[in-house]
Amino acid sequence: MSDTQSTRQEPSFTGAIPFKADGGYMPGLDGLRAISILIVVIAHVGFENLIPGGLGVTVFFFVSGFLITRILVAEQNQHAGAINLPGFYLRRFLRLAPALLVFLLGSWLMLLPFGVKVDAGHVAAALFYFINYYDVVREWFGWSERTIPWGHLWSLAVEEHFYLLFPAALALFGKTHQARVRLIVTSIVVCALWRAYAVMGLGLPHEHTYYTTDSRLENIAWGCLLAILLDGAPRTRARLAWLVGWHWVVLALGAILATLVYRDEVFRETLRYSIQGAALFLLVLNLYALRSLRFSIDLLELKPMRWIGRLSYSLYLWHVPIIWIVRQVMLGDANSLERLSPIGMVIAVALSFACACASYYAVERPLFGLRKRFGGKPVETLAAA
Repeated sequence: MSDTQSTRQEPSFTGAIPFKADGGYMPGLDGLRAISILIVVIAHVGFENLIPGGLGVTVFFFVSGFLITRILVAEQNQHAGAINLPGFYLRRFLRLAPALLVFLLGSWLMLLPFGVKVDAGHVAAALFYFINYYDVVREWFGWSERTIPWGHLWSLAVEEHFYLLFPAALALFGKTHQARVRLIVTSIVVCALWRAYAVMGLGLPHEHTYYTTDSRLENIAWGCLLAILLDGAPRTRARLAWLVGWHWVVLALGAILATLVYRDEVFRETLRYSIQGAALFLLVLNLYALRSLRFSIDLLELKPMRWIGRLSYSLYLWHVPIIWIVRQVMLGDANSLERLSPIGMVIAVALSFACACASYYAVERPLFGLRKRFGGKPVETLAAA
């Protein structure tokens, strides 16, 4: 089949994004982040049994993989496969570390009056992004229960490990499109097989499969795969047309719903993550490829959605200790099984947004200009990368 024939069969994209990765603004991604963080916050504020907070984190992972891969592949396209790794790592540091440092110090000071203790191990684990493994090891050995509410930083550790490893792997083993596809597909398969062996062969517990990087990296890799395939030659993109249509959207939504409803433990610790990753692949592909879904991008691009999406990092950092404090004040015990009153929930969410706004406007946003000096995009062209 000729490239001309392949081009005629390419997906009928909405025009919201170019096929080739260009590192520019990605419409809809801030909105997806907004949905994800709202799912997480609503779940944590007292609706864990109704709202799948873990799914919100999985969407975060996918979006991160998709966006970061687009940025890195765009750089490779412009520089014959090369990536400025020091520049990338410095931009990631400026994006993530300042807000994290302010959060760790600020939340510790806020929790001091409640007698919450923090040990040096937790501080080091949070600062150097290994709190996911730190807490898993503590669970394995039955060490003292975590006292400071920083456990949610596990997902930041997973993403940071991705930021550390993936660009270097792409620079070494992914200089061509075919090599990138092999790298990502291999990563997905190996991660899924390892997780299955860890559960069914080694009997590792839920804490390992849910929190650790070696188990959850697959969710990020599915986003990477979509970004790489979209950047491929017309023939590659033509093959994606087979996956575009409302029937695929319905199938993907149904698959995600099934992973939430089916409660078999082995399934939940193994295949659940693979199915969710593949379903998100289909949904985001169709978000940009299915013309009749263009209204979804318009909704995701509404100013309130974009605003919440850009607050999502700081909101994720602050909401857990804020909810902990509100529960402690209103219920007398933050670890009580009792649910907050509606007023308490509103207070917790409002205070979480207040802290997130302070962090975003006083810490994150002022550093966008500095990131630009090291190759980052201006704030207007970023989807909160």
